[in-house]
Amino acid sequence: MEPSQIAALIPVMNGPAQGCMVVYDDGRRCRRFCSVERYINTLAAFMGNDNRACRKLFRGRRGTGLLLNDGSIFVQIRMAEKAPTLGYVRMDAVRSFYTGDNGKCILSLSCGEQLETGWRLETVDRHIRLVRRTLEGRELPEL
Repeated sequence: MEPSQIAALIPVMNGPAQGCMVVYDDGRRCRRFCSVERYINTLAAFMGNDNRACRKLFRGRRGTGLLLNDGSIFVQIRMAEKAPTLGYVRMDAVRSFYTGDNGKCILSLSCGEQLETGWRLETVDRHIRLVRRTLEGRELPEL
């Protein structure tokens, strides 16, 4: 599956092991039995990406945002209160975000999904702006 068709990667616990839920643009969900980090790293490797070079743009803050070779930009967002917590959302799949009843930010995706995050609205907004400013219109640096 192409990264441009993935709307979000959500961490889940599969018993004692980590897993992830892949949400596609057409609304399908598919559970994978590997961590979100392993899934995104494998996806990037298949595309010929070097995530280390991309992460250097964020001065060592691991996983803040990733630019894949097809132009897809993924931003890392806290999705849960308990570990594993961090998932990825494709930037152009985010239609809007707003504060939910419990004060946490809810992301509205292009596929019609509503994802509750573990962060407040201000934190999500700041994180998305940082990734957008850093990665949009930029080529990955060579190592």
